[in-house]
Amino acid sequence: MGERGQLMVGPDRTAHPARPAVVTKFRRQSGKSSLVPRERLLRLLRDGRDRRLTVIHGPAGFGKSTLAAQWQDELRGEGGTVGWLTIDDDDNNPGWLAGHLLAAIARADPAIEVDDLIGTLEQRPDDALPVLGALINRLVEYARPLTVVIDDWHLIEQPAAIEVLDYLLDFGPENLHIVVTSRIRVHAVSRLRVRDEVVEVDSQQLRFDRAESNTLLREVNALALDSDDVQRLWSSTDGWVAALQLATLSLRDSSDPSSAIARFSGRHQSIGDYLAESVLDALPADILDFLLSTSICDFLSADLVSAVSGRPEGGAMLEELRRRNMFLTALDDDGEWFRYHHLFSGYLRRRLARDQPGRVTELHLAAARWYAAHDQPSEAVDHALAAGADELAVDLVDELGRSYIEDSRMASLLALVDKLPSAVVAGRARLQLTVGWAYCLLHRLAPARRALALARAALDPDDDAASGGPRPGADGEPVAPLAAEAEMLATCIDVYDDRFDRVVERLQPILTAPRDYRAFVVAGSSNMASLDHFHSYRFSQARALQEWAEPYHERSAGVFSPVYGRCIAGLAAFAQLDLAAAWARYRDALAIASGRGSAELYARYLAAGPLGAFYYERGDLDRAEELLEDCYRLGAEGAVADFMILTYSTLARIRALRGDIDGAVGVLAEERRVGVELGLPRQVLDADHGLCRLLASTGDLAGARSIVAANALELEPSAARYSVGIAFDFRRSRLAMRAIVSAAEGDIEDAVAACRERLAAAVDADWPYEEVAARVALAEVLCAVDRDEALDVLLPALVAGARAGLARTLVDGGPSVLRLLGELRDGQRRGHWPDGYPEVSADYLRSLLAAERERHVAAPPPAAGSGRRALPEEELTAREVDILRLLDRGMSNSEIARRFGIKLNTVKWYLKNIYAKVGVTRRGEAVAEARRRGLLD
Repeated sequence: MGERGQLMVGPDRTAHPARPAVVTKFRRQSGKSSLVPRERLLRLLRDGRDRRLTVIHGPAGFGKSTLAAQWQDELRGEGGTVGWLTIDDDDNNPGWLAGHLLAAIARADPAIEVDDLIGTLEQRPDDALPVLGALINRLVEYARPLTVVIDDWHLIEQPAAIEVLDYLLDFGPENLHIVVTSRIRVHAVSRLRVRDEVVEVDSQQLRFDRAESNTLLREVNALALDSDDVQRLWSSTDGWVAALQLATLSLRDSSDPSSAIARFSGRHQSIGDYLAESVLDALPADILDFLLSTSICDFLSADLVSAVSGRPEGGAMLEELRRRNMFLTALDDDGEWFRYHHLFSGYLRRRLARDQPGRVTELHLAAARWYAAHDQPSEAVDHALAAGADELAVDLVDELGRSYIEDSRMASLLALVDKLPSAVVAGRARLQLTVGWAYCLLHRLAPARRALALARAALDPDDDAASGGPRPGADGEPVAPLAAEAEMLATCIDVYDDRFDRVVERLQPILTAPRDYRAFVVAGSSNMASLDHFHSYRFSQARALQEWAEPYHERSAGVFSPVYGRCIAGLAAFAQLDLAAAWARYRDALAIASGRGSAELYARYLAAGPLGAFYYERGDLDRAEELLEDCYRLGAEGAVADFMILTYSTLARIRALRGDIDGAVGVLAEERRVGVELGLPRQVLDADHGLCRLLASTGDLAGARSIVAANALELEPSAARYSVGIAFDFRRSRLAMRAIVSAAEGDIEDAVAACRERLAAAVDADWPYEEVAARVALAEVLCAVDRDEALDVLLPALVAGARAGLARTLVDGGPSVLRLLGELRDGQRRGHWPDGYPEVSADYLRSLLAAERERHVAAPPPAAGSGRRALPEEELTAREVDILRLLDRGMSNSEIARRFGIKLNTVKWYLKNIYAKVGVTRRGEAVAEARRRGLLD
């Protein structure tokens, strides 16, 4: 296998780019120089500790990181929370930088939960700023002071990554303080200086003064120097800390320190080179060779240096270097990871390239193999590229790619691919397919199609590329399975684009001969075919296909395919009113997605959408809201349109029921924005339908009418792209909006006609759930003209709903439907039930009517001065009285939510109920009325 076979991936593939196996990114260095206390500088930091930003900037070797470390020690000694992040080149990716900041904060205090935010970055790598916005909200709740040290900021060059820091500085809470070390000035300093929110320590201040130089040379390093020697050395180095540190090595064994000091030049670079030469020339040959060979590594461990240097006693060699004080800095308290002083390692690398240029490649390859075996692909790729082994670097990512996709780590994969030379990547069919999957699952369809085109070009048997033909994958995988996978990817891209033409036909070869393909391909094909069955009203076929695909889901390495498959089967079961089966499928999906940590957050959010909608249907609004809020975070990259529509529309209903009309409008506006951005007109129309219903319910008839007018046109000429089911979704939404506005305007005849048309289409489609929903909508408008017919229309829906366990579908039907339900309950109590219809249980009717109370909160509060007073019999519940007591104590909504362990929107919902019951519109009025009634002490 040659070069490729030398680089294998380790067995543990759980590393995350924001939580790397090398923990040194999150631990500050320790070293002898830290024994020189920078008291005069620490005083500056203490004086400015209340400012938003501290910047320590200066050239290399001026002790920036050491000062930051001493400040960290002082803050921690006072009981403060401090996180540390050492920047490297990878952090120029804003998603990785944000993820590393989150990980640093979590290490500072695990009570600040960020796993879900890190997982979100995997699925939404471009949304670093919204994720940081969520972090900021959590830090506000955290309340305790938090300091984050960002070391080596000068390595950040990309504007998008710089914006990450700017965002934290602009919007971070008062309890967040950021300390930055950098060789260059930080972009945000100028505007923060105007607001007096920054403390600066520059190179002039960082230089050691004579007292600090004396402490380093005579006390810490015990050099036999008199005060004149210290004065001359301090003057010749101008207080440059690195030069003083280098001098300690050269002078330690000198028989005449005064003469040596006299020979030092005042030029910083020549000082560094001269001292390094004088130190290295005095070393034994084996130690010098070890230093040179290991200098190519940014970080050092015993096992790594043994692999790179070829010396099994790597750990003992590191100990010897520590004994000799050879600029080796410990990076953790366990003594596992180290690094050379950057000036020292820079000199070593230059000398290695000068004296042994042919060895550099060999050393980088050894490091690449070690990092690959220890599942640190980013470092492995860096060393392979440094060795000029481009094919080797691409092989590594190619080997990892599929596991990353199956574990839904799309952003990590794309970040690795970005490191690779595009010319080599372009000819790798398997890797291009993997890249295409990553982009498709992130809903980035244009780059997904470009990757697919490159994969197909590489698979073309007529390709006469210079490489001698296509090279599908690092293991020489045959072309035929990859060609089938390319067809599967093309189909998946279309499905994400809401196109379902020829889905089953295109995937039939895979589904007919599944043994010829890997499990992920078969499972994914079954999911897309099942979704196509769903949109063609072949619900039983969709469920049967998922039963058939179960073994392939089980053999898939990740959780993505089985979660998607179970959710699709649940949708089909729900459509058939088999709610028990839907519940089982959704719960199973969430259990699978929740079993393996933050890497599966994408799958967990995917499962949370339909399960949240299920809880809503059954009337458990709190649990539904919790799941849907989690799912809502995934946003635009959530899933195919069906899952996004389900999440947005249900969450908007819940917010409206809680009395948060603005919040409901915000969710619908976001649904519409995402639909426009992704080119999903079905989702745009669903958002408009929800907004039309909401506006009509709050009395904004003009707004509702304008939405209907804007959506009056039939499907555009390109409607052929849509399956029969999706085309009906357009028609159903338009009919529903038309009925809403016509009924509100008093045109009952037109509203009834629209609802009848919707019901007829549902019956033709043999879609049980939609028939129930259509019957409820028709009964609501019929009540205005023919109560008996309305009852005849509603009763089959009521019977079906009772058998299935539906709740909100009937309750949300409207006030006329609820009155019919009340009449049925009253008649049932008297022993009467309409002839020809099975009688539903009294408990079921009571449960529906009990939910009526939650409906009135969707309406706006009564206007001030309206004179509405609550009826005496409108008693407050015990919880409502408890909330009134907290209002009387002056607690805010947020404080009440924390006291009871409920969400803020739930508090608003309770307040809405209280205001309606006691006939007021304000908190103070509610308390006064409660006192008048004797409800408060």
